[in-house]
Amino acid sequence: MINLLSKLRIRVQVNRDYAAALISGYGLMLVTIFVQLALVPIYLSHLGNEKFGILTMIMAANNYVAIGTGWLSGSMARIMAERAATGDPVGFAEAYAFSKLVYVAYALIALAVFWIVAPWLLTNVLADLEVRVAILLSCVLLVISYEYNADRLAFVARHRQARANANEAMGQLIFAAGVGIGLMMEAGLPGVVGAQIVSMLCVRLLAWMHWRRDDFDLGWRLRITSFRALWQRVSGCVGRDYAVYGILLLTLQADALIVGWLAGPEVAASFYLLWRIPEVCILILSRIPGAYAPHIIAMDARSDHGAIRNSYRKGLTALLIFASFAALVYGFAGHWILSLWVADNAPEGYWPYAIAAIAMFFIAVSRWPAEFAYALMNTKPLVRIVALEATLKLVLIGLLYGTLGYIAPLVATSLVHAFGVFYLYIWLGRNNFSHIA
Repeated sequence: MINLLSKLRIRVQVNRDYAAALISGYGLMLVTIFVQLALVPIYLSHLGNEKFGILTMIMAANNYVAIGTGWLSGSMARIMAERAATGDPVGFAEAYAFSKLVYVAYALIALAVFWIVAPWLLTNVLADLEVRVAILLSCVLLVISYEYNADRLAFVARHRQARANANEAMGQLIFAAGVGIGLMMEAGLPGVVGAQIVSMLCVRLLAWMHWRRDDFDLGWRLRITSFRALWQRVSGCVGRDYAVYGILLLTLQADALIVGWLAGPEVAASFYLLWRIPEVCILILSRIPGAYAPHIIAMDARSDHGAIRNSYRKGLTALLIFASFAALVYGFAGHWILSLWVADNAPEGYWPYAIAAIAMFFIAVSRWPAEFAYALMNTKPLVRIVALEATLKLVLIGLLYGTLGYIAPLVATSLVHAFGVFYLYIWLGRNNFSHIA
């Protein structure tokens, strides 16, 4: 009876924490969507198509730099969640400080490499003073963002995602205000990136104020007694799989960079507009497995495998329903929706929207079994499936781009999933349970 009551109490707390994380996550998403919907027409008006395309490529490049931190993010998320679940504040604080050091070191190394090769690869781009200043500011933004990554992991591991989401929502509002001020002052691209820096600094300050009141004593420290043990764990086999998975996943998400490289910033801007609403829908639906990940880890640490199976089945059903509805709406009404947003800048035709909707459905649903495999460290089959998906997609883009233009990445995604990869993800969902049995 005592055990039953204890399990019931844990599940009620899990449901409460998950609900808070999910609701606040959708609140953050709503604020982010509102800000982006409001700012894109302003960008197009003040920056023009070419500079807007350059902005989208800068943002995509900053996201792609994370290609080298998949091993750290995945491993540290697991380590922090385990130490939080077992009540180990000292170990948690050391893991937090360790991740701070490694994230910032990586950011500095990545920037050094970039500036070594940039003069040869981006000669024409760097000749424009406005673009050059924007890129320099984006480098500052990268370091600040990576330093904050450890805080984001800590909030998730401590089941305080609601607090992190509230902080980041405040950051989005500050960013929007900063962009408005910057563009009114005719600061151009540097004004937009500068607003992102101010926003990120405010979010970081709110996190610091939160941890000051916390009993885990989180903060920067150079002396970490378990540094070697932590390094061995994050750089071991599981860390290697997380790194490969991160590289492959970011490659799958680099469509705007690929289109910009093949056809220039103006075409990249058209792709961005077509894919932005489906991408936002994917982010919204990904909140469901993303917010649940620390609870999966905690249930696994307690060997509560029955609860994991039950959660997986219910979540997959919910995602299938939500993703189908979103795909149908965008497939049939996408052009109308986009015309309301960006007027004549909306891409013409019916098929681009239908193809984007199909790609959105496959990507959104496949994230559920992938997130479970990631949280349960069932990384070997996950990496193989994602590697197959990335390879086939890149090959198809190469074959189709000359005929289909900027919608080739979306056609490639749809074909790769429809002819096998989507079913491999469904198989992966069942394989996760044989892995933990």
